[in-house]
Amino acid sequence: MVSKLASAGRADSQSLDRFVGLGVTLAAFLLYLSTLAPTVLEADGGEFQFVPWLPGIAHPTGYPLYVLLGWLWTHLLPLGEVAWRMNLFSAVLAALAVGLTYAVARQWIDHTLPGVPFPARVLAAAVSAASFAASHTFWSQAIVAEVYALHTLFVAAILWLAVQTLKVLKTFRVSPGRLLALTIGLSLTHHRTVVLLLPALALFLWTGDRRRETGVEIPPGPRSPVPGRNWLIYTALLLTPLLLYLYLPIIAPFTPYDTLSLSETQTLTLYDNSLRGFWNHIMGSVFTGELQPAAAGLDRLALTWQLLRQQVGWVGATLALLGLITLWQRGRTDLLLLSGLSFVFFLAFNLIYFIGDVYVLFIPNWLLLCLWLGLGWLGLVDGITRAFVQGKTGSVNSSPGLEALEKRLGQRIYHFMVIALAGLGLLFPLVLLVTRFGEINQANNITARDRWQTILAEPMPSGAVLLSNDRNEIMPMWYYQYVEGRRPDLLGLFPLITSEPDYANIGRILDQALASGRPVYLIKPMAGLEIKADLAPAGALWQARPYQTPPAYPLDLVLPSINLRGYDLSPALISPGRPITVTLHWQATEPLERDYSSYVHLIDGAGQGLSQSDQRPGGDFYPSRYWQPGETLRDRHVLTVPPIASPGEYRLRVGLYYQPEPGVIENLGQGLEIGSLTLEPVISNQ
Repeated sequence: MVSKLASAGRADSQSLDRFVGLGVTLAAFLLYLSTLAPTVLEADGGEFQFVPWLPGIAHPTGYPLYVLLGWLWTHLLPLGEVAWRMNLFSAVLAALAVGLTYAVARQWIDHTLPGVPFPARVLAAAVSAASFAASHTFWSQAIVAEVYALHTLFVAAILWLAVQTLKVLKTFRVSPGRLLALTIGLSLTHHRTVVLLLPALALFLWTGDRRRETGVEIPPGPRSPVPGRNWLIYTALLLTPLLLYLYLPIIAPFTPYDTLSLSETQTLTLYDNSLRGFWNHIMGSVFTGELQPAAAGLDRLALTWQLLRQQVGWVGATLALLGLITLWQRGRTDLLLLSGLSFVFFLAFNLIYFIGDVYVLFIPNWLLLCLWLGLGWLGLVDGITRAFVQGKTGSVNSSPGLEALEKRLGQRIYHFMVIALAGLGLLFPLVLLVTRFGEINQANNITARDRWQTILAEPMPSGAVLLSNDRNEIMPMWYYQYVEGRRPDLLGLFPLITSEPDYANIGRILDQALASGRPVYLIKPMAGLEIKADLAPAGALWQARPYQTPPAYPLDLVLPSINLRGYDLSPALISPGRPITVTLHWQATEPLERDYSSYVHLIDGAGQGLSQSDQRPGGDFYPSRYWQPGETLRDRHVLTVPPIASPGEYRLRVGLYYQPEPGVIENLGQGLEIGSLTLEPVISNQ
């Protein structure tokens, strides 16, 4: 009879566990589905909407597993447009990651607080998983076509399997250790920052094996050797998935953007299908310069704290700290080492890695944080409830053998309170969800679709080149070309599309596009590029044409590193209250290291300024640090002659200067006087 009751209890517990786990997973999926981006996106999201469909080659490190899974997903799911399918793919993977986070939390809570009633442990695990599901960064990546949902799924799987290698369930037909090795191998074909988890994982498994050998108690269950006893099998399981990277050279000849032809003499190679190119791509060599240990400082720690508060706020951070304390107090140094060292390694890498979207690389940190959060909440609830019951009845439901368990009243009160309070913790992720729903929701994000529908409807000549200073803005165009077959004749270019110096910035790309002889358009106004070309509105675009008109007033005046080759003046005769346009023709003689501003002053015979114009030639898009020796650049200034100016002769003085900080000016050489103007007297009509 006792055995049957125990079996029934275990069955009820398993049913509750599965119900809550599936419930959290489904709730996360419905949340992500309701806030899912409905169509094509910019940036990496846009790239990951067309690359898997082809399939093609993604930016370094290639993400072959994600691309191949995405190809299967988009071709086997005949729902909606391809862009939406890839967004949905992230939502499904993210929901599975949340479900697995619940399993990890249950596992850790069971090992840390085994004396707490089972329903309370289940609810605390749900608090962990739901808090992570509603964490700002992970949620934002779960609703767009991105790689971080799958990456997080792998991290959670590794954490779960790590403990399973030390506690083998009877239901396992395959050794968890072998599954762990295979999972790590597969994760390395996706997002290799997972290696930051491996030092803590190795220490966790080693200490677990040592505890077994020395007879120290380990989690209950049938014993099984940890990974490492059969090196051949584990090594094969770990390394064999890496063969997926061979997908890159195999698919390269069939990838339409592997090489792009700008003209008969201008070819852009986006993926170098050689051994060296393959190695550089999978190793992400292009990002090596972003690793800057010497640049890491307090500002990066401040960024981390800001991001942490964005995920779970002060309350969540405090509960996570309590979770760490709970692990320490309950003697779970193994889990403390696994989670703490993993957190530190991920954090250390992110502190020295200076890519623009580094915030997404913190997601594993927030996963660990939410695991601590659930532990901390249950530890707090347990402590408060025990203290309350102890004070009211002198009893407490503690570990077997304690005298307090003999009193039924205290036991019942404790059970009721700890379960009720544990469930109350679900209000925390609910608050997170409600307060950030509007900020994260992408359900109405049709900006990229509308923009490119308008652009592609323009009557552009065949073979036109479209330019942007931002790679992110071109990705929707490639989606429409490669998925929907719209305007495949167009060529989209952006800075760093290749590593060649001629494509280093938008100014140099404009040079290459104009040199090709093809029609050239900017997809948005980029103030400052008129320094290099004639720009004119053309519907939703701006057409660029080369200018070849020499200056009306040739000069050869020298400043350090740059010469003034002449200027244009309009009108030739000036009058009070009227604007005049002075266009300077600069030619750099050597590279300039700073972004200089230029000035044109209209001065009288006594050296007093009458009018002036100051600006930074090239603006933000082609400032002077980008100027190439030998190229001539037009710098147009507009001055207004004061209405009270007296007739007579005035001089033009021009120059360049640098302003390192407000109120400080460093001139580039001396100002140059380039000519004089005559201010005609105003002739009355009377």
